[in-house]
Amino acid sequence: MNRQWGVAFAGAILLTAPTWGQIDAGAYHGPALGHAGDVTYPMNSSTTGIVTLDISVDATGTMQNVGVVRDVPPLTSAAQSAVRSWQFTPAMANGLATAGTVRVNVVFNPFNPNGVGLPSPPLQPANSNGVEKRGDFQPAQVTEAHYATYPPHTVQAGTVVLQVHVESAGQVQGVIVVRGTGSLSGTASKAVKTWKFTAARYKGKAVASDVVVAYVFASPAAGTM
Repeated sequence: MNRQWGVAFAGAILLTAPTWGQIDAGAYHGPALGHAGDVTYPMNSSTTGIVTLDISVDATGTMQNVGVVRDVPPLTSAAQSAVRSWQFTPAMANGLATAGTVRVNVVFNPFNPNGVGLPSPPLQPANSNGVEKRGDFQPAQVTEAHYATYPPHTVQAGTVVLQVHVESAGQVQGVIVVRGTGSLSGTASKAVKTWKFTAARYKGKAVASDVVVAYVFASPAAGTM
């Protein structure tokens, strides 16, 4: 069946700064997401899954490179194209702005109004092709992820962008909605709280960190999967 995966909403929203610290003693804080726009589901595609990107940011907050960590064609190109318009603030090391890397996981979520038999998204093997070396900091990695369930009778579609705080044992400690889309924001936040990670590492030590998770919800008009 042909599915029109168009996304109805556009624009960007300013991130409210997290209240938690990112890495102990304030020695290092990774780049923060400042503005996030919509991610468009590829037209006529029924593919679902998670695309993982590493975005390199320089000491001024300017994006330098978008590396593919987890590739899911044809979704990867849609995710890469969207994040190039996002804005970031630089990493901080001992109070000074420095270059850093942001890990972004983009979830292309299947339409599932009842959530019946909803599978976990497949996690293709991560790779380092096109990903720049990150120096002392290694981002948190997803080991288990879950799709979000559409609210009953929803007519909404679009992208929900979340900043997720992962503590040093790999557990999700908090979630901030960076970009919201009505009732989809709540279901995305609920789903990401069930994810599991291996913690980020800084100079070889497991540390707390923030990752970005974007849920891309297809239009209900597209029909069921």
